[in-house]
Amino acid sequence: MTQTIEVDLDEIRQITSWLAASDIGFIEVSRPGATVRLKVDRGHLRGERRARPSPKSSASADARGAHAQAVSVTATTAGVFLAAHPARSAPLVEAGAHVGQGDVIGLLQIAQLCMPVVASAAGVLTRTLAAHGATVGYGTPLFEIVTGR
Repeated sequence: MTQTIEVDLDEIRQITSWLAASDIGFIEVSRPGATVRLKVDRGHLRGERRARPSPKSSASADARGAHAQAVSVTATTAGVFLAAHPARSAPLVEAGAHVGQGDVIGLLQIAQLCMPVVASAAGVLTRTLAAHGATVGYGTPLFEIVTGR
C-alpha cells in the first residue's frame, strides 16, 4: 500500500522566501508522515540587502556635503513592522542614533516569527518611515540613514 502525502507548494515557497530574507540558514518542518528540510545557500544572495538609494539621494547629498548620502532601508518581505521588540516598549533605535552596517534596527513580524531589519549602511538614522504595527509589503521604505557624515 502506497501512502500519498500532499505538500502545499505555496506554503513551501512562502517558507523559502522567509528563509531567504532572514539570517536563518536551515529549517525543518514536520507533520505526521512528512518532514521537509530546507537549507539556504547564501552564496547567491550576497548583495540583496544592500541599500537602495532613496529618490532624494542626490538632493540630500548636495544639502549635507559631497560625501553624505541618504539611503533607505526597505522591507525584505511582507509583514508587520515593529520598531520595538514585542516584549519591550523601547524602540530598537531612535532618530539621530548612529548605526553600523548590519545592526538590527527594526523587526518584521510574520505570524509568530520576527525577522530582523538590519542597517544596510553605517551612518545616522534620520527617520523611521513606517509606523510601529503597520502592515508593510516587500520594498516598503522603513528607515532613512544618512551616510558619510
